[in-house]
Amino acid sequence: MTERRLLRRAAACALAALAIAAAPPAGASNDQYFTQQWNLAQIGAEEAWGTSTGSGVLVGIVDTGIDSSHPDLRGNVAAQANCVGGTCREGTAPDGHGHGTAVAGVIAATANNGTGIAGVAPDARLVVAKAMDDRGRGRTEDINAAIQWVVERGAKVVNLSLGDPDLTIVARLGSPLESGIEYAWSRGAIPVLASGNYREGLNETGSANYGNLNAVVVGAVDKGGNVASYSTSLGTAKWGVVAPGGSGRGTGVDVVTTAPSGRYRWIAGTSFAAPHVSGALALLLAQGYQPTAAVQRLLGTVDSSVSCGEGCKGTLRLASAVAPTTTVVVAAAAGDPGLGAASGGMSPVVWIAVTLAVAVLAGGAAFAAARRRRTSVTW
Repeated sequence: MTERRLLRRAAACALAALAIAAAPPAGASNDQYFTQQWNLAQIGAEEAWGTSTGSGVLVGIVDTGIDSSHPDLRGNVAAQANCVGGTCREGTAPDGHGHGTAVAGVIAATANNGTGIAGVAPDARLVVAKAMDDRGRGRTEDINAAIQWVVERGAKVVNLSLGDPDLTIVARLGSPLESGIEYAWSRGAIPVLASGNYREGLNETGSANYGNLNAVVVGAVDKGGNVASYSTSLGTAKWGVVAPGGSGRGTGVDVVTTAPSGRYRWIAGTSFAAPHVSGALALLLAQGYQPTAAVQRLLGTVDSSVSCGEGCKGTLRLASAVAPTTTVVVAAAAGDPGLGAASGGMSPVVWIAVTLAVAVLAGGAAFAAARRRRTSVTW
């Protein structure tokens, strides 16, 4: 390619980038309760949806099952199984408890269908394994089997909201939960674990000593952005964050989500903070991030201004996590004359082309920012 053609192409690419930068954000959801979803506003979900909605990503839910006929969920359920008893039987995972259906709504309730709510990753699909019975009781063997099942069905995120007081996990005679979590990570799926409410973390000693467990451990913040009073310490979590979980005081200050029989409810807990993070990771994976990179991107963009204790990196900020980044990379041809340190190995004309592209990109970003502030720009 001649340098003149490269100059024209660089300018064209820069102008295309300018058009993208100046584009308005995606519109607000038309869902019935969207304006009451303070949790989505807190993490910047609407802004993030202009970049990613989780399309193409399967999220595994290991919980009490799901109401797959719910109008806000039925289009997003890819597969189900009942794993209570240690053997996963593919077919349906009926939720007689309600916990799993509530978790599912936070992750992937359908957006813009004029009904109910929107999920954090509204275009992700769900792979659901019932490992807790209708009283909220489960064995670690069943949970580990369920984790394996959702991963084998293609889940790239595994949500484990198993820390609420109304869920009881019998681990004394069972295998440790760690084996299922590490199985998921070894197969390229990211485990997301609720830290628990009013008690220590989900491990055999009950000490919140997560060690080097390869899971994102999630605590809860309230509507004001403060760590919720019930949220368990993240202890020694390798990857710890907090996300919206509500205060436990009901309407307006808890998280509104899906409930069995096509209903909705206000609910609070780290169990509902964790699916915010699962949805966020789905958005990152849909952008092309690999699991380790997705976790690091999520942790690297949190709000660390709120103190959330030992093991906690900060508060989830979805819009920052999925914000696109632009890097201009030009490789000079071997033996190109006129190479110099200032141009990083490019000839002067090529350097001018790249400089022009970067300048126009910067101008585009500035224009978009000014437009959002509704100020005038003089060129």
